Amino acid sequence: MPQPLTRPSSALRIDQDPRAHLRRLDSLFSQWSTTGAVPVGVREEVARSWQRQPGEYRGPDFRPSDEIAHRRGADPFLVHASASLRERLLASCTDTATELVLCDRDGVVLWVAGPSNVRRRSESLGFVEGASWTEKSVGTNALGTAMADRAPIQIFGSEHAHPSHHSWVCTGAPIIDPRDDSVLGAITLSGGLRTAHPHTLSLVCSTVDAVNAELELLHRDNLRTRSNAAAGLLGSAGPDALIVDRGGWVIAARGISVSDRLYIPGGLGSSTVWIPSLGHFDATPVGDLWQLNRSRRTVTTLTLTSEPPGAQVTFDDSGQTTHPLTRRQLDLLRILAQNPAGLSARELSTSLYGSGDHTVTVRAEVSRIRRTLGPLLVPRPYRLTVAATFS
Repeated sequence: MPQPLTRPSSALRIDQDPRAHLRRLDSLFSQWSTTGAVPVGVREEVARSWQRQPGEYRGPDFRPSDEIAHRRGADPFLVHASASLRERLLASCTDTATELVLCDRDGVVLWVAGPSNVRRRSESLGFVEGASWTEKSVGTNALGTAMADRAPIQIFGSEHAHPSHHSWVCTGAPIIDPRDDSVLGAITLSGGLRTAHPHTLSLVCSTVDAVNAELELLHRDNLRTRSNAAAGLLGSAGPDALIVDRGGWVIAARGISVSDRLYIPGGLGSSTVWIPSLGHFDATPVGDLWQLNRSRRTVTTLTLTSEPPGAQVTFDDSGQTTHPLTRRQLDLLRILAQNPAGLSARELSTSLYGSGDHTVTVRAEVSRIRRTLGPLLVPRPYRLTVAATFS
C-alpha cells in the first residue's frame, strides 16, 4: 500500500491571531519582493517555493474547452481519483465556504466546484477550468507547490507569490500515480482568509491518502487482470523472459523468480536493458507493455571515468553503456578495483574514511551502486566481478 502523505506544519496554528500573523507575513513578503532574498522566518516549505519562482509573473495559460474534456477522460486513474475526491469533499465545501479544485499532472485545472460566491472571487484571478496553475505560471500556490514538492502544503495569505492571491488560504496535496510513482495531479481546498484552520490540512491529507490507496488497489487489480493474457505471450518453455509495464511492474515471468516491480536504470527502450541483480535483457515493445528476454550479452570490461564521474560498461558485442556516479561512489569502486580479492565493510570503511567505524554508511553506498551495476559488484566480501580500468 502507498505510504501516507507527510503532514507539513499548517500555515496557521489554532492559537495564533490570524491578523497578527498576516501582518508578519506581509512584512516578510515585502522584504522578499524588494530584495529577492528569502528572509528568516518564512516557513521551510514556502521558502523552498519562493526560491524556485520565475523572475517575472506570467499568469495562467488557458486551454480550450475541447482540450479540457479530453484531459478529464484521458487517464482512467485520474478519472477515478477525481470522482472519489469530489464525492468525499464536495459536501463540506458549502459549510466551510471553500471550493474544491483538481488539476492534472500538467497543472491544468480540470474541475472547480463549490459555493458560487467563492467561485466568483476565484474566477477573477483566472482560477478556472482550463487554467494552468503551476508554480512556473502563477508562483507559489497550493496546487503547483504540492506538485513540485510531492507533498501537501497549506498556503496562507502573503505566502502566495503574487499579491492578487494574498486574500486566500489554500490547502493542496498531490495525487500519486501508482504505476510509476509520478504525480498524477493535485487538489486544493481554497477559500478566504477567515476559513484558515489546521484541520483543513488534516482533512485534505487523510482524504488524498484514501484516494491514493484506492488507486494502488486499482493498479493491483489491473496487473492481475493483464497477467493471465500476458502469460500466454510467454508460453511455458524457453529462456528466461518477463513482461513488464512502463513502470517496471512485472505482469508475467518465465523461468525466473522476481519481485513485483523491477528497477530498470535508464528506463525501457527497444534495445538491451540492464536490470540490477538479474543482468541484461533484450527489450521489445508489445502494445503498451514490454517483453524482456534474457540477453546473450556478457560484460567484458568496466571503465571508471573521473570527469565526469562514471562507470562505462563494455559488452562482448562492443556495445557500451555509461552510468553516472558520485565522487564517493567512484572512490569506492576504485578501491575495489585495486583489491580484486575483495574487502569487508570495515576494510572499505578504513580505506574510504580512515576509520573502520563507518560500515553502515559503506553498506548503504554499496547498495546504491548495485542498483546501477547489479552483479558487477557483489558482497561477502565486496568485490568487482569484472576487470576495471581507469580513464
